[in-house]
Amino acid sequence: MTGTWSLLNAFVLASYVLLWVAVLFLGFLLLGTLKALGLLRWRLEQVEATMPSRLGRSGLRPGKKAPDFTLPSVAGEPITLHQFTGRKVLLVFTQTGCSPCQKIVPELNRLQTNDDLQVLMVNNGQTEATRQWANDVRAKFPVLVQNHFSLSKRFEIFATPFAFLIDEKGIIASKGVVNNLEHVGYVLSARRDAANNAPIETERSEEERPVSGNSLSPLTTEEVRHD
Repeated sequence: MTGTWSLLNAFVLASYVLLWVAVLFLGFLLLGTLKALGLLRWRLEQVEATMPSRLGRSGLRPGKKAPDFTLPSVAGEPITLHQFTGRKVLLVFTQTGCSPCQKIVPELNRLQTNDDLQVLMVNNGQTEATRQWANDVRAKFPVLVQNHFSLSKRFEIFATPFAFLIDEKGIIASKGVVNNLEHVGYVLSARRDAANNAPIETERSEEERPVSGNSLSPLTTEEVRHD
């Protein structure tokens, strides 16, 4: 009788172990699926945000040399890209009035404490409005001011918030829309397969506009004309 109970207990214990193994396995599968869906969703937002009415609107490709520039900062002194040679630079383009731009500031502040990475934000807007915005969000990194998308044109991007990861030699390592902390992580991981590595080769009329998205700033819903 004792032997029968021992076998029964062993069977029950083995069943519990197998059940937990199955639960853990399904949990890992679910985690992997959610991660893949998040990456896919990000890719779709790249297409939505950078869909051009003409070529040259999806951002400079990874592997290209980042254009050097000098822009005024809200602190008063000019900032030049080449002064950060030897460090990685996360260059983030924003627009006054862009709600997602404000949401990612805490993460950018955290990244600024990394000695190997310099965060630079380039805001399109008036100097005083940009200075007030930088104070309101308590930005702990340099906030630069561009007028009429002067630097956006050189980087061939008009969606915001949009980031380029530039390596120690000034080469673009990755790029992408950064609406949230997860998106920032994708850009920092420098996964070229997760970025838009090539412009979308499509023919579209001058009157067509990019598809708008709820999570993107107004800049992503209106074509910026500068011809």
